[in-house]
Amino acid sequence: MTASPVIRYPYEIDRSQYAWPTFSDAEFARRHALVRGFMAEHELDCLLVTGSSALWERSWANVRWLSNYIGTMELDACVIVPADGEPTLAVLGLNARLPDRVARSVIPDVRGALNTSSVIVGRLKELGIDSGRIGIVKPAPWLSIPADHRDALTDAFPRAQLVEFSDEFWTMRLVLSPEELACLEEAGRIGDRAVEAVIAQLKPGMAERDLFRIIYDSFAGDGAEIPCMVLAGSEDMRAPTSGFQRPRPIDRTITDHDVLLLELGARDPHGYEAQTGKPIVFGAPPPDFEDLFDVMFTAYERVTAALKPGCTAADLRAAGAVITERGYQVVAPLVHGVFNPIDAGPFVGTSHRPDKDIRLEPGMACCVEIHPCSADVRKGVFLGDTFVITEDGARSVNHLPPVLTRI
Repeated sequence: MTASPVIRYPYEIDRSQYAWPTFSDAEFARRHALVRGFMAEHELDCLLVTGSSALWERSWANVRWLSNYIGTMELDACVIVPADGEPTLAVLGLNARLPDRVARSVIPDVRGALNTSSVIVGRLKELGIDSGRIGIVKPAPWLSIPADHRDALTDAFPRAQLVEFSDEFWTMRLVLSPEELACLEEAGRIGDRAVEAVIAQLKPGMAERDLFRIIYDSFAGDGAEIPCMVLAGSEDMRAPTSGFQRPRPIDRTITDHDVLLLELGARDPHGYEAQTGKPIVFGAPPPDFEDLFDVMFTAYERVTAALKPGCTAADLRAAGAVITERGYQVVAPLVHGVFNPIDAGPFVGTSHRPDKDIRLEPGMACCVEIHPCSADVRKGVFLGDTFVITEDGARSVNHLPPVLTRI
């Protein structure tokens, strides 16, 4: 493969001219010191922290955490952190030409290429790393670095050790700083406002696309980061066809017998996500939905009560067992993490993925989502909020009460 030419913006940039959301110098110094300590602990000569726009752009999480950078059209990105020397950010070539994109990064050395493997290989050669230990942090648990990047690294550095440290890296940053917790609180506020907007504005006779419009309008008006995850749906409780919310609206009219399924990934401008979703119905639920709601609220109460320091995946799975005991299935996770990326840990309770066990500590955050569904997934209800673990329990960053709203 022919290496892509490396692009660097050749002019001076005054970052104060670009009002990107960012953190304090002290916060980034804390993060970079954590990474240096992490590298020393694992005897790494270099660490490659990778990211991409996958998973509703959550796979940016680690790159953003280190550099504050998020681009557009990015196939991938990588923060190259040497044991000795300054870090480098590798991005898409187009964005390396644009001063406002470059200005977003707190790492001054920003290099671009159509294929960033040429930037990574070139920087490692500059550093003289040819036989050391190169750590790799994947974009997300179920993704990996591109095969051509791995090939480029093994071809250029046949004597080097490529060692993955993704889980260890994600675990290192699960306890959030005060600045991060403030972002999560703001995301909680934005999500609450969107739910309130749906309750106030959506009426029978409107289209399902109006549901999505209300959510996105509320997000934009309250300063949320867009794009983000919006999952929503409307179903006639007398004859439901899907118990799972949708990423895009279908051609459907809201009726006076509908249940709404809302799973809103509200993000503050720094990209910190606090998921929420409250159950809303038009009209009286029939008996089968009354039973679903009863199971949902029971599971929510038990799972949120279990959230406390020392809590494990087994504790959370046991707390949510009422769902399967009552004859329903769990499709979504009962509990998952936030901004690390989102399912790096903890991740507990689905029927189709293994648990990722993280013993909870004060300052960690997680989303609780209770989503009991019928066996055929044609009927379901949803309730979710985001919690911060405290010294003796957990507190929600979402302040709307977990109740059924009847319109």
